[in-house]
Amino acid sequence: MAEDPLALHEPNEPAVSGGGGDEAVIGKEFISGLPNDIAKLCLARVPRAWHWCCRMVSKAWRDEVGSKSFRAKRIELGISEDWPFMVLSGSRHWHKFDPIRGHWLRIADMPADETFFNMDKECFGAGHKLMVVGCHLDADSLRIVPWIWSYNIPTFTWVVAPSMTTSRCLFASATFGNYGYVAGGSEHQGRPVLRTAERYNSITNRWEVLPDMIMERKECSGFIMEGCFCVIGGIDEKDMALTSGEFYDPRIGAWTLVPYQWPGFSQWATEHPAPPLVAVVANQLYALDAFNNHLKKYDKATNLWVSLDMVPHRSPQSSGWGLGFKAVGQELWVIGGRNPHGGPRIDACTIDTATGSISWRVVAFTWGSGFCYNCAVIKVPCQLCDAEDAPMRGD
Repeated sequence: MAEDPLALHEPNEPAVSGGGGDEAVIGKEFISGLPNDIAKLCLARVPRAWHWCCRMVSKAWRDEVGSKSFRAKRIELGISEDWPFMVLSGSRHWHKFDPIRGHWLRIADMPADETFFNMDKECFGAGHKLMVVGCHLDADSLRIVPWIWSYNIPTFTWVVAPSMTTSRCLFASATFGNYGYVAGGSEHQGRPVLRTAERYNSITNRWEVLPDMIMERKECSGFIMEGCFCVIGGIDEKDMALTSGEFYDPRIGAWTLVPYQWPGFSQWATEHPAPPLVAVVANQLYALDAFNNHLKKYDKATNLWVSLDMVPHRSPQSSGWGLGFKAVGQELWVIGGRNPHGGPRIDACTIDTATGSISWRVVAFTWGSGFCYNCAVIKVPCQLCDAEDAPMRGD
């Protein structure tokens, strides 16, 4: 087994000298024209990526950003960050990635049995939980049964989660606040293909049954857009590719079909393409066309896809398996894949909606072959963004 890279941990921030705190700004304004209590609330909403810049504005800002009251305000406001959690080739362990520091952190080891580790798994987020769905060997019956492990981000612990109302694999999923939505898929034997849907409530630790989808589908993908749980693509009971999508609006409790929403970029060029690689930023749907190596944008008005740009350093001869395509903050991240120049890595794309300009940057390099087995993006509370899990070691 390949060895993971060593985790990097940023040292604790140095204590702020001359900590005048509130006394240092008596009679002075943090932000011109605003009362200091309002100005401090504004400052507390500044993303962590810009805190270093805030410290350079003035001594008062430096002291505020380094104070306990500043952190308390951010907690009270419910500030959180998008962090990817993933399993990559070369390791059986889950890792999270701090997008601000650019550091890999290995989370606590999942106490699963060998059956769970060795069989296919799927994952999604719900609130501050990572949900990993797979199969477990029941010790009493010696049968393989559906099983879900849940990683609680605030407590850094794994627990067994309740089973779905309908056990499934190869399903669509999406995160919406405290809920994790799932739909479609198939039973673990591959048949029948399902149209059932449900959602996991991370607060009550219960599954809630939703109305059935309009069409049965597996190997489909899910996302949240305009407050709705959307499911796109997939294949039906006869293994025929589906070009439609549909969305569930929780405000009215019903599904709506969207014909011809998914053209299946690679389904005619490869024997068995991956489920659609889709992600949403600012209520705009994007897709990664892995076969043609293109980033595409969905035009809801015309129900068409528009090619935006080439994806850097990706092999075009790909069915999409082993790639992660996720929205992280306001960026689109391409995770893993075969990279002929410099090894596997994570690339991020930023799209300026006003001008249409597109920029790419290298986020980090990965290890092994770069095959991404599982990946979910979860909102991590601000008070935990600086917490350090166990350093990464070799397997």
